[in-house]
Amino acid sequence: MGDAALALEAVDFSLLDAPFTGTPVPIDETEGPDQRLEAITALVARGAYQDAARAAEALLRQGVRDVRILGPYLFGHFVADGMKALPVLFRSLSRSLTENWDFFGPPGPKKPIFVDTGLRWLLKMMSKTLEHHTRLKDAQWQSWCTPGNREPLEEALRMGDPIIAAFSVLPKNACADAFRTLMGSLRSHGQGVPYLPPPEEPAAPGAPTGPTLAAAPDEEDDEDEDDDEEEVRPKKRKGRAARAEAQDTGPTVPMSPALAQLVRKLSAFEALVQREDFVKASVIAVDVLATVERFDPRVYLPMLFSGFFNGLSQHADAIEPLLHGTESLGFRALDQLYRVDLDAFLTAQQRPPRGGSSDGYEE
Repeated sequence: MGDAALALEAVDFSLLDAPFTGTPVPIDETEGPDQRLEAITALVARGAYQDAARAAEALLRQGVRDVRILGPYLFGHFVADGMKALPVLFRSLSRSLTENWDFFGPPGPKKPIFVDTGLRWLLKMMSKTLEHHTRLKDAQWQSWCTPGNREPLEEALRMGDPIIAAFSVLPKNACADAFRTLMGSLRSHGQGVPYLPPPEEPAAPGAPTGPTLAAAPDEEDDEDEDDDEEEVRPKKRKGRAARAEAQDTGPTVPMSPALAQLVRKLSAFEALVQREDFVKASVIAVDVLATVERFDPRVYLPMLFSGFFNGLSQHADAIEPLLHGTESLGFRALDQLYRVDLDAFLTAQQRPPRGGSSDGYEE
């Protein structure tokens, strides 16, 4: 998906998110199917969605507003930008079915049929793509779970009812069910997307904006010390206590989307048990127990291991030879010290190897 986004970087996906004027450029199909539309269909058939969207954009820029290019063009937007594409994608879909409906071709009774078929394909493909990455919990899914996706996702979900109403222009309205399925999948996905942290409050007027240096005790004015001693000392004590408390809590690890979803499930389970809804609680219990059995900390705590794997990859050439000496007395002694006293292990002095030893560990 990342490569797809790069490939579609130059495509303008806002061409349908505007009111149209004028008559669309007609397509002459009296002597057979239009080759440009056939080329887009062929690109879609072999999964070249980036190229199909690019070809659809070219036709739109030429004034060829044919409903048969709606699906490939809009799906290209979803492939490129995921959840962040939804507001523009949904507005484009709504405008095409309402205010811009009369500015699309082809004329005649086949137009609603083409729209219904094309949009049903679009909506089903969006659902399948979301389901695929959700099942894999891969990098694409994780990028869709970052806080920056919540606002566009919520905006898109608010458009659901107007779009359902816009489908009334279609006689069969076969794509309505596909749209409802997609909306359900998006709501489910949204449960695991965290909110953006609240913005920091602006500093009060006159407050220092950068780091300041405190005066040394022996440089303070005696008169000021006498006047403010009772006020300053409690503040200093509070400051030291806050710093000590911050040090005691240890490092914090950002909550990954997978962990945030797991926390939601645990909270939901407790709430269901409290209200004695054991049927729903059992569904969550099965899922959580399976998660615990195959728990992968790299998925749920990726940032916790980021430094470890980064350091290991950068210094693999230096570390790998030492892994062959794990049976030496030096390594075993360090290993036992590491297990019983991490602080002592970190401060232990390393002596150079003696007697031709090549394992590099202290004996």
